[in-house]
Amino acid sequence: MTESQRKNIYGFTGPTAVALREKVGQGLALATLGGFRGLAANALMLEAHGAWEEQQWVRVRSALELATMLQPRVVVFWDMASWHLAWNAAVSAEQYSGESNETRRRMEARRWVEAGRDLLERGTKAVPEKAILFQRLGDLYWQRMGDYTSAARYYREALTKGDAPPYLERFVGYALDKAGDKKGALDYFRELRAKMGAAPDPLRRPEVVDREIQRLEKEILSTPKTGKIK
Repeated sequence: MTESQRKNIYGFTGPTAVALREKVGQGLALATLGGFRGLAANALMLEAHGAWEEQQWVRVRSALELATMLQPRVVVFWDMASWHLAWNAAVSAEQYSGESNETRRRMEARRWVEAGRDLLERGTKAVPEKAILFQRLGDLYWQRMGDYTSAARYYREALTKGDAPPYLERFVGYALDKAGDKKGALDYFRELRAKMGAAPDPLRRPEVVDREIQRLEKEILSTPKTGKIK
């Protein structure tokens, strides 16, 4: 602990230190400003978990944002924070809030989804070399916002990082297809299959890519010529 404290000098100073003192209790503020940011961040994650169990979403968000502020290089903090907000809090607001007006429920749920997206975007800037947060952004745009074009864009970005899982390369094509861009999806899968070569790695599931190419070719050929293909 002493070594860690010396390495971190004295933690945060200036406006960040003031913000921390305003938002956390005295004990956590002392630990944080004394250089023990990791311990304070862990305590905040525990606090967020307890608030989640009690469905106190404002407390959840406050604790999670502070934890990511204290430990911006810890990917799992950003990942968990966005999941709590964009999924748990949003679903709670839309389905279990007790609000009778459906429009207001949907608007509140959307605000939580956007809060989760904001956290993930900040996370990608804090840890830009890792694929996982770009992948999570793609998942959020796909599953929570129905924006498949943006999902494909973030999946592509994740694939440039070098540590993305093999299956993710197929999700770019899936997202383009969901967005209605069947021609774009077909071109992508053809390019992906060509890059795999004659003896592809089985983990990349070339047979699945072949199947998607055949399916898209058939669907495009069966589309009436008067139909619009993107």
